[in-house]
Amino acid sequence: MSTFKELGLCDSRIEALSRQQITVPTDIQIEGYPIVRNQQDIWLSAPTGSGKTLAYLLPLLAGIDLSTTDLQVAILSPTQELAVQIHDCIRALESSTTPSVRCQLLIGNASALRQKEKLKKKPHLVVGTLGRMLELGRTRKLKLHLCRSVVIDEADNLLADDRIADVEAFIKMTPRDRQLIFTSATQKGGAFGIAESIGKDVQWRAARSSQAQPPAIEHRYVETRYHNKGRVLQQLLQSLTPERAIVFVHRNVSAEELGDELSRRHPQLAVIHGNLSKFARQNALDCFRSGEIKVLIASDVAARGLDIKGVTHIFNVDLPSSSDDYIHRVGRTGRMGASGHALSLASEEEMKLIRRYERDLNIRIERLTLDD
Repeated sequence: MSTFKELGLCDSRIEALSRQQITVPTDIQIEGYPIVRNQQDIWLSAPTGSGKTLAYLLPLLAGIDLSTTDLQVAILSPTQELAVQIHDCIRALESSTTPSVRCQLLIGNASALRQKEKLKKKPHLVVGTLGRMLELGRTRKLKLHLCRSVVIDEADNLLADDRIADVEAFIKMTPRDRQLIFTSATQKGGAFGIAESIGKDVQWRAARSSQAQPPAIEHRYVETRYHNKGRVLQQLLQSLTPERAIVFVHRNVSAEELGDELSRRHPQLAVIHGNLSKFARQNALDCFRSGEIKVLIASDVAARGLDIKGVTHIFNVDLPSSSDDYIHRVGRTGRMGASGHALSLASEEEMKLIRRYERDLNIRIERLTLDD
């Protein structure tokens, strides 16, 4: 069993990890550390909750030259929430390090003017959403000509057809010999081929130990008419009394409508979606993390990358159209060896999606009736 010391971490970062109850590197961290540290292009693939963020952050932070004011690392995130989470993780790692890495968060729904002012402080590392980072790069407020490493987090999302052109435009602003780091929770597919075309000798690394096994999630579904889903969800929340649950819907307006419908009987509830302000979204997540609220109703904005400890139940009110999206959603529970429950509310027309998940993901989704 390798240790963080053997990987090459300094004592201050090992201490910072220990304060978060992280004492032993995960399989993907052991696999990825030397490759990232050696400035090679890499794709890190591991299930949600396996420590992929630290798998690239730890070697990247160790390699930053603090004697210069150059921007050396850029991390692209598909969502504001994931970007904030990565930024918070960096700040926690650097809390005991002197001098520390200067890091700047760059996301939409926040003041671009304020972000431009903060960029004058010359951060070593920036993390943010693709749209805002590309905007700042094009106006030359974000100077990328010396950037040595670009991370494309949740790469299967960012390399999709509707985003790949923007990703490539961003990469072209960085030096030709820069390092590219891709991460995902899904298996090797078409996105890896795209990564190979824009990277150089991209190394594929996947978790190989028991940590790579599917998390202990119990998959179930309830068949119900579409217009009855709100009432059925109320019954399920009342009977199952989840300690901490995320309810997923497709659209922002659906999240608001469902929140209004449930709030009378479930006051410990919050809603998060893309039309809310940065402050409102972060406040909802903070209340959910602290346990002040028990149920979070979310559009797909919260499906990817979020690491919230103690999520016991995932409810799919609107079923995702792809198996990859299903596994990303339910991956918010059953993290790092914990058990979890995923329960989908399927109309007759959506039953074909249940069968698709079973076939594509090689899982069994059991039928549940309210009598159960």
